[in-house]
Amino acid sequence: MDSLSQPEQSRQDAASNSSSTPDPAPSELDPSPAAMSLPALPTAQMAQPPESATLDHGPALHWADWIVRLALWAAMVVTFAQQLGGQLADSEVLLPLLLFAALMAGYLLASVAPVARRIHQWSEAEPLMAAVIPLFLLSPYVLYGRLAGTFEASDLLTSGVLLFLPAALALINTASLRPADISLGLIAVAMPLLLPLTRNQPIESTDAILRLVAFLMPVLLLLLTTRQQKQRLNFLFLCAVLSLWYSVEFNAFPDFVLPGQLDGMTYFQLAALPTFLYILTVSGRFGGLGLSFTPSPRGLSIVASNLALFTLIAVPLGLLTHFIVPGFQGLPVADVLARAVTIFLFIALPEEILFRGTLFHYLRETMRWPEAVTVGVSSLVFGAAHLNNPPNIGWYFVLAVIAGVFYARTYLATRNVGAAATLHTAVDWVWGLIFTGGLQ
Repeated sequence: MDSLSQPEQSRQDAASNSSSTPDPAPSELDPSPAAMSLPALPTAQMAQPPESATLDHGPALHWADWIVRLALWAAMVVTFAQQLGGQLADSEVLLPLLLFAALMAGYLLASVAPVARRIHQWSEAEPLMAAVIPLFLLSPYVLYGRLAGTFEASDLLTSGVLLFLPAALALINTASLRPADISLGLIAVAMPLLLPLTRNQPIESTDAILRLVAFLMPVLLLLLTTRQQKQRLNFLFLCAVLSLWYSVEFNAFPDFVLPGQLDGMTYFQLAALPTFLYILTVSGRFGGLGLSFTPSPRGLSIVASNLALFTLIAVPLGLLTHFIVPGFQGLPVADVLARAVTIFLFIALPEEILFRGTLFHYLRETMRWPEAVTVGVSSLVFGAAHLNNPPNIGWYFVLAVIAGVFYARTYLATRNVGAAATLHTAVDWVWGLIFTGGLQ
């Protein structure tokens, strides 16, 4: 009599058992198509949701990042105190120092992931209060302006509107475009561009053209986007960013200068820095900055390689066009370091937060433009923002566009706006020491 081998007998028994086993109840089946067609993945390999769909603004800061932030804050406070002439016992001098220290603390020490996460969650629960928060920046103007004799009630009103509108737009922003968004957003964008007319300030023809082009930016976005893109346009967020940017760029805020203010910056120009980070936070877009100062070998190599490539292109071009000329400045070491920190905090980092961390990130993630197009458009806008920097405006624009490409490459490679700001600082700092002229 033929007999089956043990393995074959086991297979037949398993088949018999499976055929006699009833099908599982419908409630026991996994209803997801992915589970029915694909094997389960380990937890570590599961795809993460896109940044815009989560409130996670990044991990807690590394200890080295905290050290760098504290060092930058202390360096700028000490530098500002030195510019005040050492008369810190005078209350009229002490007050601006305290204001400067507080604004720098908001700019550097509060722009961290845990704080941004809490602010965003709170703003969703209390949107009206969140929109009013920037108005507290008016109190120093009222208090110190009265002491200095420079306070104007009309300037207080316009400054309040310029601070309140961007925060309000960021809070009521929705992804899809609504008819009411168009008029509200364009009014917010137009206000800082038209304010000089109310103050009877003369506007030159070049300045008028720049203001018109600035206003047309959101208009062109409305005209050139498809219906599908308008469903994720986030138009009010973009208008909030442009409104605050234009308020600083076109000097819509009062020309309120504190004693010893660094590089001639006004109080409101400095106050706009934490305000801009606040707008990104309440709108849930702080995480796109990747704002970290933690040094790493990879980050430093990326910055160094892009600096070398940019130098190979820009220095010969700048020398040939006489945009830059050799002019080494032998400054004391303390002044050289202070200049580097000042460029980083008040030129490079704010511009990179705006053009790479906000504009570039918006075009790439929200508009979903191709990477090359996003780099090109954001770099062109970056170059156009320097058209009001005479002399030799034409070559300034060209070299600024080229610089913007390398800043974008650095941001893409590191996903950290701090790395792009480091490259930006190196360009301005080195060129300012070696050449007459440069990019800012």
